[in-house]
Amino acid sequence: MTPMTRVVRRLLFILVAGIVLVLGTRPAGAVPVFSRKYQTSCQTCHAIFPKLNPFGQAFRLNGYRMPKETEEQIKQAPVSLGSESYKKIWPKMVSPSDLPGFAPFALNTKMGVLYSSEKDPASGKTVVNNDFQFPQEVNIFTAGTLGQHFSFFGEVTFGQETDGSVTTEIEHAQLHINSPFGKEHLVNFKIGKFAPEVADGFQEMWLMTDNGVDTLFNYSPIGFTGGTGLADGVGISLPALVQGIEMYGVASHRFLYTVGITNGLPPTDPAAGTVDGNSRKDYYARVDYKFGGMGLDGDTTGVSLPPENWRENSFRVGAFGYLGDGRGIDFVVTDPSGPTDFNQQDRRYDRAGGYLSLYFKDLNVFGVVMHGSDKLQNFDQTTGALFNESTRSFDAWFAQADYVIRPPFQVSFRYENLNPADSTVGNIRFYNADFSFLSRANIKTMLEYRRDAHESENYTLAGILRFAY
Repeated sequence: MTPMTRVVRRLLFILVAGIVLVLGTRPAGAVPVFSRKYQTSCQTCHAIFPKLNPFGQAFRLNGYRMPKETEEQIKQAPVSLGSESYKKIWPKMVSPSDLPGFAPFALNTKMGVLYSSEKDPASGKTVVNNDFQFPQEVNIFTAGTLGQHFSFFGEVTFGQETDGSVTTEIEHAQLHINSPFGKEHLVNFKIGKFAPEVADGFQEMWLMTDNGVDTLFNYSPIGFTGGTGLADGVGISLPALVQGIEMYGVASHRFLYTVGITNGLPPTDPAAGTVDGNSRKDYYARVDYKFGGMGLDGDTTGVSLPPENWRENSFRVGAFGYLGDGRGIDFVVTDPSGPTDFNQQDRRYDRAGGYLSLYFKDLNVFGVVMHGSDKLQNFDQTTGALFNESTRSFDAWFAQADYVIRPPFQVSFRYENLNPADSTVGNIRFYNADFSFLSRANIKTMLEYRRDAHESENYTLAGILRFAY
C-alpha cells in the first residue's frame, strides 16, 4: 500500500468519525462567559473560536469590555460592592467595585481522532498510531470585569495521559488594570501568568488551527555546537506563556505597544524550590501599527466596515524583541567527538522579529520572521571550569492564510521554516492544513493535516471536536 493510499484511507475514516461526533453531539444548553454577560453569539468576537475577529481583538485589549460600552449592552447586571459615593471620600472608605452577576466560568472540551506516522531514521521503519483521545483535554475558563478599571482571565487545563492519569496545569491566571490614569486605552497593566502581547496574533490561543507554530515556540538552542531542532518539552525560543508584569496600550486608535518583565528559564533541578531558574529576569517589547479597518481599540471613526464582522481591508505591521539571561541554569550536552558530557548554560539569549497581517475581504494572511542569538558556555562537569564559549544563531519564519468560505466553513494553510544553529543539520519545515466546520456557534469540528516537508512519512492527521459552554 502506498503512503498516499494510507493517507486517503485514514482521511476517510476521520471524516466518518468526525461526522458521527458532530451528529451525536447536542448543542450545549448554555454559552460561554461573555456570551452570557452580553447575550450575544460567540461570532460577535470570534471569526471561528478561538481566533478573534477585529472586534474581538478590540474587546480583549479593552479589558474584556465592549468598545464604548454602555449599560444597555450588559444583559446580566453586576453585583455592586459598595456605594458609588465612596469614590469621592476615598481613602476614608474603601473604593467600590462589582462582581459578575453570574458564575463567570466556561468549559471547553476537546476530543480527537489521531493518526500519526513517523519514520525511524536509524531502522528505516515507519511507526503508525491510530488513537481515539476521548477526551484529549478539558479547559475551565474564567473571565470578567471587577469594577471600572480591573478585569481578569484564568484557565485551568486537564489533560489525559496515555495511562489514564490526568495532568493539571494553570495556563492562565491574570489580573488586568485597565486605564488607571491618562487617556483611555493608553496605559494598561497585566500581572500573573499569561500569553504575552509580544506573541499577539500568532500564539496558539489566537490561532484557528489545532497545532501551534512549533518552529517559533518549541525550538531549543541547547547543543554542544548549538541547537539541532525542536524540544520535547518547553523550548527556549520564544515563550508562549510568561509569569510576569506587562504594560501595554493603544495610542491614536492604531498604535499598539507593550513592554514586559518576566521569569526566565525554569530550573533544570526539580529540587530548586523556585519557579525561575535564576534571580535575573527576562525583558520583552513590541510595537504595532494598523492601517485601515477597525481601530485596535474598536474605533470606527471615518471607516466604512462591511456587515460581516470577520471582513475588513487592513494591514498591520509590527516588530518585537526579547532578551534573557540563563546563567547558572545547567543543561547536559555531549561533545560528539569525545564523547564527553558538559554542563551548558545559555548565558544570553535575544530574539528579534517582525509581524505582518493582511485582511482582504474573506482572507487573512499573516506571518512572522524571527532571528535568535544565544551565547552558549560549556563547563566541565567535575571542576566547573569554563571549557569553551560560542555565540550561535538561528532563524525561523512562518506564513499562514485563513479563509472564510462561509461563516460555518473555514480553511487554513501554514508553512513553517526553521534553520537551527547547528550547521551540521538541515532546516526543519512543516506544512499544516486545516478545515474547520462550525456545526453550531459553540461546536467546532476540525480536520487537520501536518506534515514534515522533508519526509512524507512523518505526519499527523487529526479529527478534532471542540465544544464550549
